[in-house]
Amino acid sequence: MYRIGIDVGSTYTKFCVASERGELREAYAEKTPVEQKQYFQEKCAHLKETYPDSVLVSCGYGKKNIPALQRMNELTALARGAFFAAPDIELVLDIGGQDTKVISQREGKLKGFFMNDKCAAGSGMFFENTRKLLGIAMGDIDLTGQVRPAIALSSVCAVFAQSEIVELIADNYSGKDILYAVIWQILVKARPLLDKGKEGPVLLSGGMTQIKGMESYAELALERRCRIVENSLYLSAIGCTL
Repeated sequence: MYRIGIDVGSTYTKFCVASERGELREAYAEKTPVEQKQYFQEKCAHLKETYPDSVLVSCGYGKKNIPALQRMNELTALARGAFFAAPDIELVLDIGGQDTKVISQREGKLKGFFMNDKCAAGSGMFFENTRKLLGIAMGDIDLTGQVRPAIALSSVCAVFAQSEIVELIADNYSGKDILYAVIWQILVKARPLLDKGKEGPVLLSGGMTQIKGMESYAELALERRCRIVENSLYLSAIGCTL
């Protein structure tokens, strides 16, 4: 029997397939569709053909559109997946497309959580929109060896920050320097959430964990020891399989 976890995020949907013994078979992400119900009905039918005798569990914004055996709270799934991936770290920072959240878990059980105020300037969507505006591919971003950026964005609102970015472009700042400043601001805006939790290392989760050098850059911005594991993008989907 296979277990299939599906985490329907605002921007990307993450799929994870595991064996009954918890061995990860595959994990991948797809752009979250607009017409979700029909798309996921066809997608899940295909998954059932590929992995006969499988059980589907879903979480996330569009979990109701997944014909799954069970639907989980996303934070509960994240807690389980985080413990599976890094059992020695209890604090998790997840930067999603629409929001940023911090959870604490113990032995895979959700113990507490804090979320930002639905502010776009502190979410992955702000990063993604800026990256596209600047024409920089994900694979071209490398934070290795980077220090605190020389550019400081003053706006706390993504709408006004976008105007700042346009002005920085006009002032001939490089696209990468601007993008590094955006990443720094997103991380710094997460610090108040972390301060509400316990002290200690932080496990990073979400799409921005795929950026090269993100671990050390986050440590500078958050002033905490950080860790990115191999499947940091898929922690909630992995939690569903468990």
